[in-house]
Amino acid sequence: MRLGLLSAARITPLAIIEPLGADPDLGIELAAVASRDLDRARAAADEWGVTRACGSYEELIADPDLDAIYIATPAALHRHWTLAALAAGKHVLCEKPLSVGRDEAVEMVEAAADADRILMEAFHWRYHPYATQIRSIIESGRLGEIDHVAARFELQDGVIGRDDIRWDLSLGGGALMDLGCYCVQWVRFAAGGDPTVVSAEAVCPVPEIDGSLTAELSWESGITGSFSTSMIADGEAIDLVVQGSTATLRAVNPLAPQRGAQITITDHASGETEHPTVAGAGTTTYLEQLRVFRDAVRTGEAPPTSGADSVMNMSIIEDCYVAAGLIPRPAHPSLG
Repeated sequence: MRLGLLSAARITPLAIIEPLGADPDLGIELAAVASRDLDRARAAADEWGVTRACGSYEELIADPDLDAIYIATPAALHRHWTLAALAAGKHVLCEKPLSVGRDEAVEMVEAAADADRILMEAFHWRYHPYATQIRSIIESGRLGEIDHVAARFELQDGVIGRDDIRWDLSLGGGALMDLGCYCVQWVRFAAGGDPTVVSAEAVCPVPEIDGSLTAELSWESGITGSFSTSMIADGEAIDLVVQGSTATLRAVNPLAPQRGAQITITDHASGETEHPTVAGAGTTTYLEQLRVFRDAVRTGEAPPTSGADSVMNMSIIEDCYVAAGLIPRPAHPSLG
């Protein structure tokens, strides 16, 4: 598979370059990289060992030799370039969140179906053996009936500086968009269904930009849930807690277990705790994601983080913003 990189973004080495270096037999060739500045594209190509540099995104998309494109622009630009890539017959691995709202996500998913191409949202955590392990524990009945799920993705104030694009409304900024989109996925994953947003509250150091946001959720099954996400927290917290009728599971760092993770299962009756060995110590979320994307392109079978799943995640994000009294993230003004 010949892959083009749309944007020489800071996430690209972690998401693409390093995993390909870890498995050179993956069957993915880095064929081109594009930036709106040709010198920057050339510098990235030299650094990353990419064959060709393009001075515009349009040039990359028009390349007839490319099979797929990885899109790593700010979220507000995802729709425009994804639709262009799909129209050019390319498969797309698009960074999360897929779009800035429900309607954009629907349009993008329908365009992928019409083009008969894979559009995969890059929620890398979902493809690691750690995620499979968490699901297996829940489905085993070890926790009993699930009562409540809770997730946190909080970073200490200052880690994301105020000059970062994640504080820019026009580019799709906000803690919920960048960090909390994972929390939404984690609670949906754990509860095994899609919730209703009961309430949400946000703190906005910058107008309309949620420096932090908390939400309360409910499921038709009776499960309740909550999540908290922040770019202005006092410290770091990344975890998923699943409370059942007989035991509670806490999964530390479902985001990137290759950087350290832990599972704790606490029995309600005895108070005893178990610490199962975390699965997948020899791989990374990003490598597993690329394997799934490669296989999806080869087989045409849509991966879990695509289609209706992407639309639902964006729907819940949008509902949280509305519940918190904020506007959903706007489309980029220059692209509509």
